Amino acid sequence: MSEYHDPYDRSGQFLDIMIAGWWEHHATTVADALRELPADAGPVVDAGAGGGLGTRLIARTLPAAHVLAIEPSLPLRSVLLSRVAEDPDLRPRVTVDGDDLLSARLPDRIGGLVAANLIGHFSPYERDRLWEDLATRLAPGAFVLLNLPEPVEPEHVGRTRMSELRIGERSYTGWAGAEPAGTEQVSWHMTYEVHEGDRLISRDEVSYAWWTVSEKALRAEAAPHGLLVVPHGPAAAGLFKVLREEK
Repeated sequence: MSEYHDPYDRSGQFLDIMIAGWWEHHATTVADALRELPADAGPVVDAGAGGGLGTRLIARTLPAAHVLAIEPSLPLRSVLLSRVAEDPDLRPRVTVDGDDLLSARLPDRIGGLVAANLIGHFSPYERDRLWEDLATRLAPGAFVLLNLPEPVEPEHVGRTRMSELRIGERSYTGWAGAEPAGTEQVSWHMTYEVHEGDRLISRDEVSYAWWTVSEKALRAEAAPHGLLVVPHGPAAAGLFKVLREEK
């Protein structure tokens, strides 16, 4: 496994519960794309699988598919592995890999790849390596399904509450804001608070860099590798399929 700096080493305990709303909101749109993947064409890769919410959706939508769930963050992978192990349907079909996507041992042929809320972790150079590698591995008819979260260009994002939920006697709230950090990056500043009644139990402040990617930029960097970029679902979802150009 290559050396990995984990941006979620502190926030990983909150991420799975706070990103659940994204998966609930977009589950139908993602599942519609998954049903277009070719059958028996190799495992479907869940890249940046987090705690396994997407992994579970892939397995439920494609009940005959094997899934390779890649997650380098230790706290997130702990949730993922536990979720797979406790489910008798997932356990024989899901393999968990702790490498990052660029270091993982991918099969020579894959039946598709899901990269939800992931692409901004890769620099332009790393994305070029990724497209070069995936272009040779995608089975005929297979594609990468990814989203381009806002902002797609460096700009100020005002601090807003991204999630709030109650578990037992405690409430969990996440706040997020971003500032430009160069010509292609933003720096996200996250706050995670745990309250019990009027008492603040804990507050964690986390910052990490995110590479912004627009649809235009994605098309430009995919094209040299013979890959097309096709929007999928409502524009607000920001979902795209990246697939091999038919010759």
